[in-house]
Amino acid sequence: MLHSTVAYFHDVERMVRSISLPQLQNVLDILEDAYYKEKRIFIMGNGGSAATASHLALDLAKNTIMPGAPRVKAISLTDHVPLLTAWSNDTAYEHVFAEQLANLVEPGDVTILISTSGNSVNVIRAAELAKEYQAATIALLGARGGKLRRMVDAYVLAPGRNIEQEEDAHMILAHVITRHMRGVVRSYALEQAEAAAVIGER
Repeated sequence: MLHSTVAYFHDVERMVRSISLPQLQNVLDILEDAYYKEKRIFIMGNGGSAATASHLALDLAKNTIMPGAPRVKAISLTDHVPLLTAWSNDTAYEHVFAEQLANLVEPGDVTILISTSGNSVNVIRAAELAKEYQAATIALLGARGGKLRRMVDAYVLAPGRNIEQEEDAHMILAHVITRHMRGVVRSYALEQAEAAAVIGER
């Protein structure tokens, strides 16, 4: 039992070291640009990825707040249970994210699509709609990437040996993204404070 646990830890360590930093930088660049343009970030996924989507939206919306700077506008599309069940029941589950986006998304907004397979139909439908509305698309994917890999503007692959490790990587990436965006917001707040001080000295 302990041997398998140690092996899992080693696999996760190897996986984290294998995450592509250039891929991650592409994701961070899109999110930075969206923040400076005061655009919204919509996050979604199924199952464990739904939990990660909620967690990431929470962290971005709350844990990046700095006095004197605009807040990060992050919204999880996995949390409105009545609306999710209404679209599932009245149409089909594949529409649960795209139909929510259709009410909210605008050009320049960002969608973060989380899927270990990269083939979840409802997430793919959301990516298609985001493209139609000229919103940026980011994906956190499993080792292979699936169909979403070829559809989105930027992605990060989680090179795990199984879905549990891929989900571990996605949560780590969620925290990396949050910490990065907190730094972006802090820098913006400092720039605003310095600019205000200069004006005050005139």
